[in-house]
Amino acid sequence: MTDNSFTTINSNNLEEIHMIAGDTKTLFYNVMDENGSSIDISNSTGEIVIFKYGDAGNIITSASCIISGSPSVINQFSTTFSGSGLSGLYQQQFIYTDSNGIVYKPGQGKIVIFPSNNT
Repeated sequence: MTDNSFTTINSNNLEEIHMIAGDTKTLFYNVMDENGSSIDISNSTGEIVIFKYGDAGNIITSASCIISGSPSVINQFSTTFSGSGLSGLYQQQFIYTDSNGIVYKPGQGKIVIFPSNNT
């Protein structure tokens, strides 16, 4: 596998996420080319890794993404993330591997997990 900078594909869904410890969220990732056009991801894979903010070497969790959406949505991955047992500031990293095995890391987004009042 080749690890490339993300110069030709964009993932525009890495906005900051707020959640409460113990909540589960479904995260969506749309994959587009450099012109903002959808890319057919039918023979590709997606993965998400979560780590403490600023500490990419210490991955808290990772998960495979599934292709989501209707037949008219050809460029969307999704996965679920549980903030159970966590609180604080985290980062998410979406990793996209195209049908040729080329790996792209489009960007990172913050996940803010607030402590639960139920703990």
